[in-house]
Amino acid sequence: MITKDMKPGFIYTIILLIKLLTGVAIKAQEAPAPDPSLWDTILSKHQVEGTFVLYSTARDEYYTWNKERAETRYLPASTFKIPNTLIGLQTGAIKRADEVFDWNGTDYGYDAWNRDLSIREAFRLSAVWVYQEVARRVGRVAMDSLLQLCRYGNMKTGPHIDRFWLEGDVAISAYEQIEFLHKLWNRQLPFDVNYQQMVKEIMLAETSGNSRLHAKTGWAARIQKQVGWYVGFVETPGDTWIFALNIDIKKPEDVDARISISRQILNKEGIFPYFK
Repeated sequence: MITKDMKPGFIYTIILLIKLLTGVAIKAQEAPAPDPSLWDTILSKHQVEGTFVLYSTARDEYYTWNKERAETRYLPASTFKIPNTLIGLQTGAIKRADEVFDWNGTDYGYDAWNRDLSIREAFRLSAVWVYQEVARRVGRVAMDSLLQLCRYGNMKTGPHIDRFWLEGDVAISAYEQIEFLHKLWNRQLPFDVNYQQMVKEIMLAETSGNSRLHAKTGWAARIQKQVGWYVGFVETPGDTWIFALNIDIKKPEDVDARISISRQILNKEGIFPYFK
């Protein structure tokens, strides 16, 4: 409430802030809505079977290519590193984001994995062995309890605590990925808010001007019908856009297509640039 006791300069500042905030909201609402029909050419070019879901937090609207598939659950693969990091931090299995996990000398097939790695590095490199150790430290009881608490997909782990997200029983749909990431972005998951903010920063993949892309890939390569993921959110001045892609991996080119398709769609909708 503005009262007579307030100084003119202070009143002007309040009015200016109201105008600025209102202007941002109006701008977000007036911007053209995404059109999933325009994504056909992008997905057709890559010759993949899959889905892409885009959610506007400002509009509270979903935009979907292949709704039926978006409702179907699949192994999360390495996108599970997002909840795994949160659970690890919450339970103390991960002491801090820069905690270093000692490499045991095993050749994991990737030179980048064959060394001591911090959680930040392991997330960026998608180093499976580090997150298998995190899951073993967390243990089945805590893992099951926290997956149920945050309602992650079907909330099943199966018999193997250190690989259930790679070839086990847990499964999640693209829509459920969006819901989970929306709660993370709002810091509304059942974890310490500082840990949620920490994971958001660990997920930061790229910046462009005032916009920030936070994302994670996934590839369920240990099963017969392989699935690839790319999920995340883009924070822009006028809106935050949450997205989830999954596709069948049938040929080597499909692995790179996870990111390429997603980035091309985000670029086409004017959400985040892509120059490749």
